[in-house]
Amino acid sequence: MSEAAHAQDFERSDAPPWLIVALAAGLAATVVGLMIVLSLVFPQALVDRPKGPVSALPPAPRLQVAPRADLARTRAAEAARLRRIDDAMRAVAAQGWRS
Repeated sequence: MSEAAHAQDFERSDAPPWLIVALAAGLAATVVGLMIVLSLVFPQALVDRPKGPVSALPPAPRLQVAPRADLARTRAAEAARLRRIDDAMRAVAAQGWRS
């Protein structure tokens, strides 16, 4: 057999072009089919509802303009809370635990 008798655009060991097209079409049909089946099985998934409580955004500007002051204010609030807890613990220790 001569080389000219078997002139092809691809090697014989390659997959035939129709197979690649058929596989791509099958994959596309599978994806579309799954989308249809899922929309029929879970129809509520297509409805866009809020999943939790919706709260309004704080008023503008929402940027932190004084981070050091915010940190100092937060630490002062935490220290005051801890002082109250310490005072309560001291009062309970002095008076004793009432059952």
